[in-house]
Amino acid sequence: MLDIKVKLKEIRDLGADNYLLTLGAPEQARLIRPGQFVMLKCAGDLDDPPLLRRPFTVFNVSRHARSGKPAGLELLIKDVGTGTRRLVRMKPGQTLYCLGPQGHGFKISSGMRNRLEMACLVAGGVGIAPLYLLARDLMEQNVKPVLFYGGSKMADLVLRDYFEKLGMDVRYATEDGSFGLRGLVTQPFADFIDRNAHRNIRVYACGPWRMMQAVDRLSAQKNLPCEVSLEARMGCSLGACLGCVVRCRDRRGEEQYLRVCQEGPVFDSRLVDWETEPV
Repeated sequence: MLDIKVKLKEIRDLGADNYLLTLGAPEQARLIRPGQFVMLKCAGDLDDPPLLRRPFTVFNVSRHARSGKPAGLELLIKDVGTGTRRLVRMKPGQTLYCLGPQGHGFKISSGMRNRLEMACLVAGGVGIAPLYLLARDLMEQNVKPVLFYGGSKMADLVLRDYFEKLGMDVRYATEDGSFGLRGLVTQPFADFIDRNAHRNIRVYACGPWRMMQAVDRLSAQKNLPCEVSLEARMGCSLGACLGCVVRCRDRRGEEQYLRVCQEGPVFDSRLVDWETEPV
């Protein structure tokens, strides 16, 4: 984990208050694993408000055009409050403090190449953030990823072109019917695993709490392993403040509280107590 002052290279407006920030951070880019996050100071100086940093999952690692070596981090930011608003209004060339990479990401191993046929990636809105690097790593292991991406409307389905350029199977759903199927993204996901119940599939999800709860339930019905990337308010991101705990149960069913910043943000969905949503 590194705490480095990095340069803001580019801000891309994706619409619907979503932005893609590119940071020049080669040292951190080399260390990133799918599902990990960084903590950004939403101001140029450490003493400037807001005091606390904000957590952001790394969407992609940018690379040098000639060498192909890691050059920086691409982060999906939604303008939802004071900190993120200050962040997206910064100008290219400004610097800010970046702490990371942090957290436990998705479990990917070379053993998947021989035993896992497919992976279902289920995303809701900005929950797409941790799934691009995951999709690329799965494809490198010869595992076929299928993305189910949903939102309230078409404008919520940001960065979908990244996944389409990978040549992977992508299926969309919007609640207003403006793009893809009309309804919740869990419906095409449920239909898919019904038709492919005989195949060796692993599920990954990130998005609204109730969406992930539904994905967990559907996966459990088919006895499919499922990992979820959780979000939580973080104070320190080092495990000391206990501000990001989620209620879980261990393999024996006993209650435990786990820290999203340390034990997560990626969890086995079966361990999460889905009836107790974090504050």
